[in-house]
Amino acid sequence: MKDQIKILVVDDEPGIRDLLSYELCTHDYKVVTAVNGEDALEKVRKEKFHLVISDIKMPKMGGLEMLDAIKKINPDIEVIMSTGYGTIETAVSAMKMGAYDFVQKPFNLDEIFVIIEKALERSELKILLGVYEASKDIFSSVKLAELLPIMAALSTQILKADDVSIMLMDAEGRLSVSATSGLSEETRGQARLTLGERVAGKVAKDRGPVIIDGPLDKDPRFANIDSLRDIRSAIVFPLLMEGRLLGVLNANRTVREMPFAASDLKYASVFCNQISQAIHNATLYRELDNKVQEIQQMQSQLVEVEKLAAIGKLAAGVAHEINNPLTGIMGFAELMLQSEELSPSQREDVQSILEQSQRCRRIVQNLLQFSRRKKGNDETVNLGPLLEVGLQLMKYDLVRSKIEVIKQFPDDLPPVQGDPAQLEQVYLNLIANARHAMEGKKDGVLKISAAKEGSQVVLRFEDNGCGIPPENLRKVFDPFFTTKPVGQGTGLGLSISYGIVQQHHGTLRVESQVGVGTTFIISLPFQPAKPIEAAA
Repeated sequence: MKDQIKILVVDDEPGIRDLLSYELCTHDYKVVTAVNGEDALEKVRKEKFHLVISDIKMPKMGGLEMLDAIKKINPDIEVIMSTGYGTIETAVSAMKMGAYDFVQKPFNLDEIFVIIEKALERSELKILLGVYEASKDIFSSVKLAELLPIMAALSTQILKADDVSIMLMDAEGRLSVSATSGLSEETRGQARLTLGERVAGKVAKDRGPVIIDGPLDKDPRFANIDSLRDIRSAIVFPLLMEGRLLGVLNANRTVREMPFAASDLKYASVFCNQISQAIHNATLYRELDNKVQEIQQMQSQLVEVEKLAAIGKLAAGVAHEINNPLTGIMGFAELMLQSEELSPSQREDVQSILEQSQRCRRIVQNLLQFSRRKKGNDETVNLGPLLEVGLQLMKYDLVRSKIEVIKQFPDDLPPVQGDPAQLEQVYLNLIANARHAMEGKKDGVLKISAAKEGSQVVLRFEDNGCGIPPENLRKVFDPFFTTKPVGQGTGLGLSISYGIVQQHHGTLRVESQVGVGTTFIISLPFQPAKPIEAAA
């Protein structure tokens, strides 16, 4: 690896320059020489050096002035100062300005090589320490959205790049820019590259890192690939984990003139391994989080099943208790209708009693079906006429509450498959809830609309009532949840309605804003579906 280490020797004495150059080259170091401080700074600006060995007393620009300028250009370059006329004060000044060490002329070559090795080790440790510190930042988060920008910024810092982009593989096997650092909005556009396209794609396909030095069209490895912008030098590194390609890191130098070297590729290798591990961990965390959410959802469903089982037992008991007096009411009503002594108004009232009793019987039957999981009727249902029946049954309550009803049902609304009695029950529950939400409101409006959307019929029950607080939106379909005063609600209406719609292979959801109103939205398929089961 010594042939990759470049040392700058600065001395105005040709004999010293030649001696150090010869000895360093015999130890396989790459050596560049400069005759004074100005000459040295010019070379430092154009090339990358790992170490500088410089005399202090030189014409034009002395060693200490040069040392200060070098540290401003690149603080990571280690500098060893030398002089034949040094004093303690000179040595202290050099060390304060950032020199690694100070040696006296004439040289003891063995001593110089020991100092050089230690200086290079220090430089290496500083870079690896930076990688270590960066890895701590990377592993401080397990959320990919938080990790990627940190990775891009640290890559720019560690690799001394002008810009960095991290591209990850998507579900389609294409590379997509996921995070950048140092790029403008225009350049950052979400580029997508299939494997084999452009430089990043070819690196991903070959799964090997590359260094690009100079214009892209001059590199035979990437012939026929047009460069999107002017890049002086680049490192393109595949992100691999357990043999699986996760993405590609692109580090570019567009302003800095110094090209990337093999040592930069080594640091990139260490850092990209950390990045790959972090991405892998974040992916595992995301998968685990999804599993946890799935388990929590299953637990919630199990709780709902337990609640519904309790409701079923309760419903069965209530239904049996109601059936007996209800049968008597219906029987006496039918007997009274057979009497010829009733006046027309009396006959109308008794007929109404019979019809409402029959409605109660259907509700009781639904409760029994709910508790016993019996199948409901499966027939073609026209939703418009069914709504008219529901509104007629609720007419008295709506008129008394001074609520205006606006209907928007198209004539060509397709029918659905289902149980009309159960769907009517859903209508009645939603209308009753809307009426309660607008209780006491002077300008209450209930807008009921329907439309065909794709393969679904979508019904909306929209009121301008009090609205539902955000904390209650998730609870409205829970059994026994109610915000109504004691004695005015059981908390079962919406729960049963939700179950009915589900058994009709549809969905029931709610949107609400406090002080503005609430909208319940039913979506039902209008294609023939499977046999309908009772609500559960």
